[in-house]
Amino acid sequence: MCIPKEITVATVEDELRGLEDYATRHGWQMHWDADALTLSFTGQHPNDGTKMLILADVNGYRALPPAWFFKNPLDSAQRNTFFPKPGTTRGGGGSIFHGSNTICAPFNRLAYQRYGGPHADWGLECWLNVKDHICETNLAGMFASIVGHLKASPGMNK
Repeated sequence: MCIPKEITVATVEDELRGLEDYATRHGWQMHWDADALTLSFTGQHPNDGTKMLILADVNGYRALPPAWFFKNPLDSAQRNTFFPKPGTTRGGGGSIFHGSNTICAPFNRLAYQRYGGPHADWGLECWLNVKDHICETNLAGMFASIVGHLKASPGMNK
């Protein structure tokens, strides 16, 4: 799927204020790289204090969900081995932090089998209209879900 870069940039920039406001309120620093089409968030795991880097590749956003992943801020080559341990969310819900070191939510492109994820049964073309799973349709909501699940996580797998 080919979405012109300027459309993706305009779409993301339309959502940046709410996203940055949320990130700042919750102790995260956000950086938007329009050339690379990436968002990065630096902060700390709320339960074990580990320094963290959360990245989102937004190429093709909103036709496709972003590709969300964790990287060790001290090792730029490392990807998806530095990952939160799952926890139980408020109300007893399961974690979006999957054993395959993938943020397992329809708003993460990397959760779909086509992109190396565990879910063949989710329709990528319907990610904005998901039923029976966590559904976030804007960047601030996606990041808020990740942060909420981090609060339930006991710490990082390192």
